[in-house]
Amino acid sequence: MSDILDDETAAKLIKNIRENDQPSPHFQATMINFVYSLHQSDGGLDEIELEAGEVEEILNGMPTNPEVELAHMDE
Repeated sequence: MSDILDDETAAKLIKNIRENDQPSPHFQATMINFVYSLHQSDGGLDEIELEAGEVEEILNGMPTNPEVELAHMDE
């Protein structure tokens, strides 16, 4: 079992994504694959350090435009 996402939660997320139509089937499949990948991961999140206020800053900016996210990937 994953250290990040337990079996039941992962299954619920995947079921919810499948049952709610998304504008793009490709996006929907990407979301499902992400949840599954997170479920399979061994959990390295404890190694990621966040500065004060960074949690709120990140979450308040969601959901984001894919173009905005691509800019973050290029940094």
